[in-house]
Amino acid sequence: MRYLIFISLFLISNVAFSQGGDDWFDNVENVTDNVEEPILHYEHFNAFTEGDSVRLCDKRPCNGIQKDYWENGVLKHKAYYQNGRINNGYENYFENEQLERKFVIINASSAELTAYYKDGTMRSKVEYRKKNAIKWADYYPNGNLEFIEEYDSKMEYYIKYNFYFMNGKPQSMLELVDKDKRIYTSKTYYKNGQLKSEGLRQMNASMGDYQRISEWKFYNEDGSLKETKNFYKGEEEEELED
Repeated sequence: MRYLIFISLFLISNVAFSQGGDDWFDNVENVTDNVEEPILHYEHFNAFTEGDSVRLCDKRPCNGIQKDYWENGVLKHKAYYQNGRINNGYENYFENEQLERKFVIINASSAELTAYYKDGTMRSKVEYRKKNAIKWADYYPNGNLEFIEEYDSKMEYYIKYNFYFMNGKPQSMLELVDKDKRIYTSKTYYKNGQLKSEGLRQMNASMGDYQRISEWKFYNEDGSLKETKNFYKGEEEEELED
């Protein structure tokens, strides 16, 4: 399954895409189930991301550097704890000594998380501002970009929201072109790289939606134009008869 769960607790996104006749997520690819699981449980102690748990050492909140090890003696986790919570970043490792993730505090309002697969291929990269994940990217096990998502500094709207097939070709693209009106260019693609649809979307905050507006073009898999439609607030406009 797609590797997004580890930061879902820290996102504040209440918007979605219109589902009425919309094919935005029709072609989402999933990473196969045989990929090793990420090491997530230490994140519950992360003070920067407002983890809600306190780690105990001898029945008291842990203080100072704490190290955990795998059964084979390899370091699993290293962090500095204060009153049972991680307050200065941390590192996790797989049993083969490969770094699994590294959370770094840049300053009081910024942090960065980098995660890896067991073979050292980058798995995810996340940028935090004021405890919110404002930008993150996930990668397939083959190293190709799976998706990239970026918010404005206040986490009110997307700047971009792009998905890619495992072969590296784009799957769906949403990119801001008019900040004031919250208008985006929107495109979807077939797996062979041919354009499937293109048009504009506009954020409707009250509806929690990014709706199709204006003219949209739809294409066949061979690249030929299939049809053109006009939309108003996500609904297809009926053509007037002469």
